[in-house]
Amino acid sequence: MRTLWVSLVLVTACGGGAGDDWKPAPGAPDLMSVIDVWAFSQTDVWFIDGSATVQRYDGDSWTTLESGSSGGLLCIFALSPTEVWLCAGDDILFYDGATFTAMDVSTPTGLDGITDVWASSQTDVWAVGDDAIVAHYDGIVWGRTIAGSSFKSSIWGSGPSDIYALSTFDLIHYDGSDWTEIDLDAGGGDGQVWGTGASDVWVMTDSSEMSHFDGASWQTIETFDFVGDLAAVWGPAPDDLWAAGSAGAIAHYDGGSWTQVAHQRIGAPYLRLFLAVHGTSSTDVWAVGQQLGEGGSTALIYHYQP
Repeated sequence: MRTLWVSLVLVTACGGGAGDDWKPAPGAPDLMSVIDVWAFSQTDVWFIDGSATVQRYDGDSWTTLESGSSGGLLCIFALSPTEVWLCAGDDILFYDGATFTAMDVSTPTGLDGITDVWASSQTDVWAVGDDAIVAHYDGIVWGRTIAGSSFKSSIWGSGPSDIYALSTFDLIHYDGSDWTEIDLDAGGGDGQVWGTGASDVWVMTDSSEMSHFDGASWQTIETFDFVGDLAAVWGPAPDDLWAAGSAGAIAHYDGGSWTQVAHQRIGAPYLRLFLAVHGTSSTDVWAVGQQLGEGGSTALIYHYQP
């Protein structure tokens, strides 16, 4: 392990640059929060707000899609518009392009409070939640493994034999046979593990440190000069990543350095929390979350279109 002191550039929220290209989505529904987002294309974007309804944007207008779930939706992962999985309490919902089908994960595995799901195919689906259980679906039944610590927030993989799960206290890795703990200088966190491939994996810890794996070793990257902490990341290529988090923080990575392009005004009477980032290309990226204060909670739905 080693700490990497990268070049950090700070741009204030009203200081110009790429931050000016992040704008609130026009005509967005009046929501209290948006927890997750998935962009299938520029004309098909799904937003999850904790209710049983999916908010959809077609590039011009917004519609709602009823999932029929008895619990609120908290996360989304998709391989295609006809292969979509959503977290719904103790269930996973699968959407085939026309119908939602609920899969009971809790009864066969004991996993409660599902927080994230990832899949390489319809016969290789993984889910994590509020305990140390990692649940797996092989296309027929759900099974389980006890691995790592509890309070897992994120799971991601580059393939069936290269999967990571992040919890508050650790990061664990699956090699196709066993789960093992990875000792990171930055530790775990309540953020996200995500990558563009097996040799480009990021751990956003929702703190002033993040971790990066380049295929050979893990590095710790300090971002203490940023306003806010980064908790979510997505990008179309290793040298074109976007991350967002607390205090309205939005940052871009060009393959060599992270540059903060936006944050809320210091001393503002509210708190902006970005919870998820997703997009379709380098010119079509979404960041979502919530703003607390000034009359309660309101959703943040920001779109990057330079």
